Amino acid sequence: MSANEHDTPRLTDLLNVDVLVEILDVFAAVTHTTVSICDRDGKLICRPSGQNPFCRLMLASEAGRQACRRSHQAALALAADERKPISLTCHAGLIQYAAAVVMDGQLLATIAMGDLPSRPLDRQTVDSLAETYRIDRRAMEQALGHVRPWSDEQMSAAAEFLQLLANTLARFCQQEYQLRQRVDELATVYELTSLLAGTRDLDAVLRVTARNVADVLRVKACSIRLLNRETGELKIAAGHNLSEEYLNKGAVKVEENPIDRAALDGETVYIADVCNDPRIRFPDQARKEGLVSGLVTGMVFRGQPVGVMRVYTGERQTFTGFEASLLRVVAAQAAAAIENRRLTAEAIRSEIVRRQVEAAAEVQRRMVPVRSPAHPRLEFGSVYEPTYGLAGDFYDFLELDGGLVGLAIADVVGKGVAASLMMASVRSALRVWANGLGPVNEIIGQVNRQLCRDTLPQEFATLFYGVFSADGRRLTYCNAGHDLPMHVRDGQVRQLDVGGMLIGTVPDAAYKSGEIDLMPGDVVLFYTDGVVDAMNFVDERFGRDQLARSLIRYAPMGADAIAQNILWDVRRFVGLADQVDDITMVSVRVSG
Repeated sequence: MSANEHDTPRLTDLLNVDVLVEILDVFAAVTHTTVSICDRDGKLICRPSGQNPFCRLMLASEAGRQACRRSHQAALALAADERKPISLTCHAGLIQYAAAVVMDGQLLATIAMGDLPSRPLDRQTVDSLAETYRIDRRAMEQALGHVRPWSDEQMSAAAEFLQLLANTLARFCQQEYQLRQRVDELATVYELTSLLAGTRDLDAVLRVTARNVADVLRVKACSIRLLNRETGELKIAAGHNLSEEYLNKGAVKVEENPIDRAALDGETVYIADVCNDPRIRFPDQARKEGLVSGLVTGMVFRGQPVGVMRVYTGERQTFTGFEASLLRVVAAQAAAAIENRRLTAEAIRSEIVRRQVEAAAEVQRRMVPVRSPAHPRLEFGSVYEPTYGLAGDFYDFLELDGGLVGLAIADVVGKGVAASLMMASVRSALRVWANGLGPVNEIIGQVNRQLCRDTLPQEFATLFYGVFSADGRRLTYCNAGHDLPMHVRDGQVRQLDVGGMLIGTVPDAAYKSGEIDLMPGDVVLFYTDGVVDAMNFVDERFGRDQLARSLIRYAPMGADAIAQNILWDVRRFVGLADQVDDITMVSVRVSG
């Protein structure tokens, strides 16, 4: 008997004996035969069914009883060895058929029927049986009178019927066995899931998983390796009943290991002998550790590889389908738990970052002017709408000596935290150099040099800086690569394009300054590229032409109304499409 047969449940573990007796009694009544069944060790499971008068007479004699037992055992043993229906003639010249009840290739029981002759027994045979087993000859002849010989057709049908019964019993047992497997599997998975769900620390999750997998599968050891998706390495994350030396023997690359590669591709890999399998990278360490057979499965969550789970035995073992299935289920649960812990950790980190970003955004909002400068002949309006909490756009008013008013608007490359920090740097540099009241182009030059010193080559910004005279009749400006502000007078638009290249890339870049005279009723609009680059659902840009038309339309209004109405034009154009860039506008209207 194989080791697996010892692990296979017995027939009586899966089928109630009373039910089995009922089945055999019905079968015996239908076939008019004697039916008996033995377990895989050859012992009768229950009383024989349908004994005829001749068999009862034989069993009344001690010698006859022993002979009948030997005949039945011989038939059942032969059927167990052959694993197919066999026929045998017993000591009394009666025909017996026997068949094996086999489940998953393993013997559960053998079933026999028969004790009928193929032809009537002659006088000489009856005399010999009566003398050998010390049975009254007349009683024997009377008992044989109730035993009908089998025809060839009856014998053939009996053999088929017997095999059908054996197969039916095997199916009943298989269904019961599978049902119990599923119940055990669900109970095990539930237990492990409860443990995994109740432990927040990832290392503890892995240790608990390795220990419980080893306990449930009754194996010597378990190891869990997690995949580094960037390097393709599988690194030991937890182990049970494995030495530190073995656990620290080194990382394994998936591409170099066919076992782990197959496991992550969805296979459950069986290793008969880890010490002599050519696929094993560390056979000497495995031999020293006392490992023999192994089973490997991938830990995969929503199609993404997480790691590999291995179990090892201390002696050669073939794993059952149930054990392989259970390992896969546990590995899937562990993968989900690991990923959930990672996601939870990421969520916590994201929440910390979110709070920091909110705090930074609050600081940045305080950098944006909360009120416009008070000027007797200039009216100011503004719009500031960051795409995210932190923006790369900014505008600023500088109330300078002598009644001068400085206005800056800038757009820093990128978005988010990096852009907001760079924006703060540009703003602080501008405020420092603007207080010197030098020419606007020199101020821009100084800001550019400082930005070049403090930033990387790929970090830059566009900047417009202008100064309004005390009487509001002149604007002196320098445009460093920024979107061209629009000056409207009598329905005509002029662009403020004097200046130079953007800041932050070339330290010795040269800048020029420009001037425009302003008259009552003039409007100047300053804006960032988020206005003209706003896109609708068909990928059309709002554009400068449409912006100019909106500006001309709203120029007669107050400065704040001009900015707000242009913003509504942009929103109507975009519709439900997402805002992808910061929107900043400052409108200045010259009063009489």
